[in-house]
Formats: sequence, structure tokens, C-alpha cells
Amino acid sequence: MKYYQRLTLLFCLMWGFLGIQRVIIGVIMPTIKEDLKLSNTQVGLIVAVTGLVWAFGTILWAALGDRYGRRPIIAICTILAALFSWITGFVHGVGQMLAVRAFLGLFEGGPYAPAIGTLNEEAPEHRRAMNAGLVTGSFMLIGVCIGSQVAVWLLEEFGSWRHVFYFVSIPGLIIGIVLLFAMREAPSVVEAIRKRKAGKAIDSGNPADKVRLRDALKYKNVLLSSINSIPVMGWLYVYTTFSSLFLTEVHHFDIVSVGIIISGSGLGGFLGEFIMGSISDVIGRKKALILSAFLCAAFGITVAMMPIGTSAYIFGTVFFLFGLFGAGMYPMYLGTLPSESVPPQIAGTAIAIPVALGETLGAALMPTIAGVLSDHLSPFAPMWMAALAGVFIGIMSFFYIETAPRVVAKMEHKPTREDHLLKAFR
Repeated sequence: MKYYQRLTLLFCLMWGFLGIQRVIIGVIMPTIKEDLKLSNTQVGLIVAVTGLVWAFGTILWAALGDRYGRRPIIAICTILAALFSWITGFVHGVGQMLAVRAFLGLFEGGPYAPAIGTLNEEAPEHRRAMNAGLVTGSFMLIGVCIGSQVAVWLLEEFGSWRHVFYFVSIPGLIIGIVLLFAMREAPSVVEAIRKRKAGKAIDSGNPADKVRLRDALKYKNVLLSSINSIPVMGWLYVYTTFSSLFLTEVHHFDIVSVGIIISGSGLGGFLGEFIMGSISDVIGRKKALILSAFLCAAFGITVAMMPIGTSAYIFGTVFFLFGLFGAGMYPMYLGTLPSESVPPQIAGTAIAIPVALGETLGAALMPTIAGVLSDHLSPFAPMWMAALAGVFIGIMSFFYIETAPRVVAKMEHKPTREDHLLKAFR
């Protein structure tokens, strides 16, 4: 097995276990809500605080990783995130829950951007989107699909939501330790550190390559992905937070049926990130993202409009497709379109900026709004929010500049680095 393949596997496990630690709270939320006497608004705030602090952590750790080394940032943040996931099982009030989940977000925000930036350097060009799809898809496969089933089983087995967090945190701790010893530093970071120690400028040669880390937002695709990150992250965390409550309180499913339905969306999400990421290598990142966004909206609207009494099998099928095309957006909007548009030494930051903005206004603000609307307007409101996010994403995606190497190679006018810059900075 080649190094980039081993790295892909390790990052898949890392991101999947981080996914379990973050989204599993939504699956078992009906039990937590009853035990801690929470309102839907407080449920939204618990998810929101994780996203808000995650945003800060993403920018902080990505910048530190690009400057001092991505390997220790990825490994240490993974270990500390597992620790605070475990501590979640000890909380006894909404204040404690908010504090613990905030620290979880701080450290879970660290690994993704440096990992994808490193993988894009190590993997061959024609494998970038597929590998990014595998890594981001593991969040859905392990975190949502497998995680929801494990959570329901642990809940049934031990009769307490607290034991769920005690057990699901262990794999993250193990994979963090493995990464610390099995991963090597990204070539661009090694070179940047070598030049810095020698007292040389980090960038040299072509003036177009002299880009500082804070200059990432001068690139059109980074700006577009930053805008799109709000509805994309909003889609993910509104739907994962409120689906369980929607299915139990509106459609009156038991927790076992809910676990199966949500598990279907997780399986669809994993396949979607792999399939759409691979398709984007052939037809282009832009076309694949537009297609995925509008189909996500279509199946999301279907979820919101299904009548009371619809069977769990039909719900499971529609949730599968909702997850497939919703998660199918990630390899393009986050994994490749920003990072392929900028110099490799700031690829981690180019990914971190959309993640941070998406976590702040998407993963933090949107679930809060969804909780308030659910309390005061309709329990259907969160599902409509998640569905309509796809419409906005599809429209915005028409403005991207194509980056897929295979597609760009066939273009008569190939985009240059100057073309990727916003006009004001050319």
C-alpha cells in the first residue's frame, strides 16, 4: 500500500471517529432532552456552541499547522477532542453541556483542513477529489451511519445516554496516537520550515507564487466556498440535530426505527461523497457540485412534505438520497475547489476559511434559528431549512472557476493563477 493510500485510510478513520463524537448527540437527543429538561432552542444552542468554537479552532490550528507542522496539530487535536467527547457523559446541566461541547469544538476544528491540505499534496492529481471524498465521506459512514446504530445499541444495552459517550470516544483517542507516529510532515510545510529556520523567505521564484497565508481570500473559489459553507454546514447540522426529534415527535417513530433511518442517510452520505467526488474528476468540480446541490434540495423537500404515517422504509430511502446528494457536495466545495485554486503552502488555510465561516454562520447560527422556529413556528421548519439550503448552493456554484485537472486540460483557455484571483487583486 502506497503512503498516500495509508494516509487516506488513517484520515478516514480520524474524521469518522470525530464525526461520531460530534453528531451522535443528535441521534440520542430525545433521551438527553428528556433527562436534562431541554427546549428545542437549547438543543440548537448546544450544537451551535460546538460549531462556533470549531470555527475559531479551524483557523487557529490550520494557521499553526501550515507554519509549524500539520502532523502534531492533527494528532494532538484528535486526542483532545476524544477526551472532551468522553467528558460529555458526565454533564448534568445545560451550562456544563455548553462548556464541554465548546471545548470539543475547539479541538475537533483542528484536524480536517491540515489533513486535506496534506492529502492533496501527497496524492496524485487524478485521485485528489476521490480521496477527499473518501475522507469527508467517512464522517457520514462512520459518524452518522455506523455511529447512529452503535448509539442506539449502547442506549438500549446500558439504558443511559452517558455510556454512549464513554464508549464512542475511545477509537478517536487511539487513532490520534497512531497518527502521531505514522504520519510524516507535508512536503510544502517541511520546505517552509526549512527556509524559515535558514532565515529565507518562504516564497521565492515566480512573483505570482509569493502569497501570504492571509491572502487566501483573494481567490474567487475560496470566497465562493466560504459563502457556500454557510448553507452546506447549515444543511448538515440542522438535519443531523433535528432529524431524530422530527421523526420521534412528528412522525412518532421509536428510537430503533430512528436509528435505522438516520443510518440510511449516513450510508448515502458516504457513498455520495465518494461517487460525486469521483464523478467530479471526470465531468468537473463545478458541474458535479451544481447537480448534487439541486438533487439534495429535491429530496430534502420530499422529506419535509411526507405525510404522517409514512413507513420507516420510505423515510429511510428518501433520507438515503437526501444524505447522498447533500454530503456529495463536500468533496467539491470544500475538498478540491478551494485547495486546487491556491498555492500548496496555503492549501490548509484555503480550506480552513470556508470551514470556519461555515461553522460560525452555518453550524452555529442555523441550528439555533432552527430550534427557535421549531419551538415557536413548526416542528417541520428545520427540515425545510435543510432542504432549501441546496437551492442556494446550486445557484452560487455557477460562479466557480473549474479546477479538475482532467477537465482543465481539455479547455482551450486554461485558467491561470491570475484568473483565479478576484479582479481587485490581479
